[in-house]
This record gives sequence, C-alpha cells and structure tokens, in this order.
Amino acid sequence: MNSPDIWFTLYALAKRGAIHRGINLTTRELGETLNVSQQTASRRILFCFEQGLVSRLHTASGMVIHLTEKGRKELVRVSQGLEVAFAPPEDKIIIEGQVVEGLGEGAYYVDMYASRIQEALGFVPYSGTLNVRVTDEESNKAISRMKQITPLIVKGFSHESRTFGDVICYRIKVNQAIEGVIVIAQRTHHSQNILEVIAPINLRKKLHLNRGDNVTLTVVPLHLVT
Repeated sequence: MNSPDIWFTLYALAKRGAIHRGINLTTRELGETLNVSQQTASRRILFCFEQGLVSRLHTASGMVIHLTEKGRKELVRVSQGLEVAFAPPEDKIIIEGQVVEGLGEGAYYVDMYASRIQEALGFVPYSGTLNVRVTDEESNKAISRMKQITPLIVKGFSHESRTFGDVICYRIKVNQAIEGVIVIAQRTHHSQNILEVIAPINLRKKLHLNRGDNVTLTVVPLHLVT
C-alpha cells in the first residue's frame, strides 16, 4: 500500500491529464502543485517510476510523465475508498425482477470470457447466464444507482478477427443466498430491462428457479467483497 503522499502525487498528475496521455512537466512545477520542494517532488516521481506507477521520459525541457495501468488502478482504489466513506452504510441497492429465457447466446459468451472473468472476478463462471427482467420503477432506479458506483471491468479482446468488447461487472447476491455478478456487455442483443447474471454455479438449479419466478439481486459494494 502506498502512502498518501504518493496518492496525492498521482492525483496531481491525473488532474493534469496524465491518465490519458503523456504530459510535459518539470519537477519544479510538480513541487509547486504539491506545495513541496523541487527535491521532494523529484524523489516522489522517482519512487512512482520505480514502483511502475508512471512512465517517465526525460526531455530537454523536463519530463514526459504518463500514469501506467498500475498507477491508474492505484487511484481507482483510493477513489473506491472515498466512495465507501461518503456512502451511507444502510443504503442498500436492491433490484427485483423475474426470471426469463435467454437468447441462447449466454453460454457461448461466458465461455469466451471465462479466463478473463476468472482473472478479474476470482471465479470460473458456470457456462450460461441467469436472465432477469426488471419492470418496476423502484428497481429501475436501483439499477441507475448501481451504475453510479465503481464497477469491475473484464477487458475486451480479439479472437479470430472478431472483437469482443469490455464487460462491466457488479458484484451481487442472488436471493440473499448465492454470490453472483451482473454483467453488462458493450454489445448486447438484450433489451435494457434485461439483466444478465453469472456465477460459479448453475443459479437456476441451485435456487430452483423457473421462468417467471421472482428473484432479488442485492448489490455488494466492492469494499464488502470478501
């Protein structure tokens, strides 16, 4: 875990645009931004570089600094911590819906993403999805609130000249019993009121769910994931 000094250094770089591109910067300018000496700013940049949090290229006028993926993830982690601090602990996000039949494509896509799901979410997914239709206003509001919290991302990839996009993921509990994940693909043939849920097991079989059965999805904030 990095110190708050390093978090603020990364934050200052991100504010200047270093998340998206390399930025031209001198240690004097960074020191003024951080309200520290030029020597201290230089040490912090060196530490960030050695830890793989930034890439650094020396130029005649200073440096070109760019946050690496590791540096970006460090800021995301801090952001999630702040989100937890501001969120009321009793403010649960609960989505209710009914089980519906899928389009028959779920198993194919879950299998294609399986290794990446395991890497990002920590489990091997069952080959298939539980499809839940949401129609009531309160649950649609809950979905909107869910989309405002920080998700997990399963990165897209290319396979045999075909592109598979990123998948946005939210941890949930299904019927307060089984851990699962709502997955939202960049490209989907489902209507917006259909949620796709994956889990390490066959949710229909484990929970004895049939078409038309009611189901409750309770969003689990990242800081409560064990």
